[in-house]
Amino acid sequence: MKYLYFETDADETSGVCIPASSVVGVDIGAAGAVDVWFNSLGEANANDGKIVLNVTSGTEKAVSEAIAKAIYQGAENFVTVADDTNSEYIHSSIISCGAIALT
Repeated sequence: MKYLYFETDADETSGVCIPASSVVGVDIGAAGAVDVWFNSLGEANANDGKIVLNVTSGTEKAVSEAIAKAIYQGAENFVTVADDTNSEYIHSSIISCGAIALT
């Protein structure tokens, strides 16, 4: 199984690791933002959610493609999409991981 990791702050207290199979879409939410939508995380949380990635304006499509390629073509089972603590991102145009929200 493949997992995607998102971390929003420098002290590693606001992060989530979701199964790639739970991703239902990647949406260009606004200029400079890419939204990753996912289904329920199971018993730990029965809600669906959204993760906002802050990106360089004009690169939203490239970031979306990088996420899709990692999910469907990548060999790694653990994929760091956005890790603000270590400044590690799946694409160089990601500025930071914004909100991790359950809806």
